Amino acid sequence: MTKLSKKELKEPDILQTTTTKIVHYIKKNRVRFYVFATAGITAGIITVGIYFYWDNYQTKAMQIYTKAQNNMLKNMDDPSVSDKTLKTFRELIESYPYSWSARMAHYHLGNIYYKKGELDNAIESYKKFVSLVKSDEAGVKFLALTSLGYCYEARKDFKTALDYFEKAQKTKNIGFESMGYRNIARIYELLNDKGKALENYKIALEKNNDPGMELFIKRKISSLS
Repeated sequence: MTKLSKKELKEPDILQTTTTKIVHYIKKNRVRFYVFATAGITAGIITVGIYFYWDNYQTKAMQIYTKAQNNMLKNMDDPSVSDKTLKTFRELIESYPYSWSARMAHYHLGNIYYKKGELDNAIESYKKFVSLVKSDEAGVKFLALTSLGYCYEARKDFKTALDYFEKAQKTKNIGFESMGYRNIARIYELLNDKGKALENYKIALEKNNDPGMELFIKRKISSLS
């Protein structure tokens, strides 16, 4: 073991000196120290509390969402099943409006209303979903905007339908590109703009990965050429 010199023995221990300074500082600033310490502990407790509350909030919302999803797996052509699912999604939105599950519920409500022919309610639900979604990697926003296009197409409001179909193409749409261009082409056909319709059908054919649609698109291109 290395022996300490006389000078080193006389020098105060660094750790002890530092500790003493801290203790003196706390004594001189006791009130301030306790305020800061209490604030820190309180902030920690609040943070942990918020985490557990939010986790529980999302979990309960997901339980209701799963219940509604299970209903949808049944025969949705049965009005009683459809109405039961509507009721469950509404309950979810009312009880847990800030949850991810509630956001998705708006989209599913739109689908149910559309299938029931309630276009006003479908449009309202789809628009609500779109307004709540900031980022979307799954392509659901594309589907919602496309569904809005279908709603307005069913109303014969082709210009508004085209607007939504074009908006849909600007979102994440991997795997849906050809469908999107087919929708745009179809609306241009309905608007008697054969040039634009042909242009979009050609792009749809380039993007197509569905063998079942290839012949349909080629026939459209042939009829418009």
